[in-house]
Amino acid sequence: MSKPQSPYYYKKDSDTYHWESNCSKNHYPAEGWVKDSNKPNNREQCDECRAK
Repeated sequence: MSKPQSPYYYKKDSDTYHWESNCSKNHYPAEGWVKDSNKPNNREQCDECRAK
């Protein structure tokens, strides 16, 4: 299992974040998506990223 590390990806209106760039639910750089070096507050890890 990998450990979360930057960069983090999330959709502005979502309550989850992704840190695996190859996660099937991570659609960055699509419109509305953010790439950030700081871990997002008040968001949970994506289940798929957590499982990798």
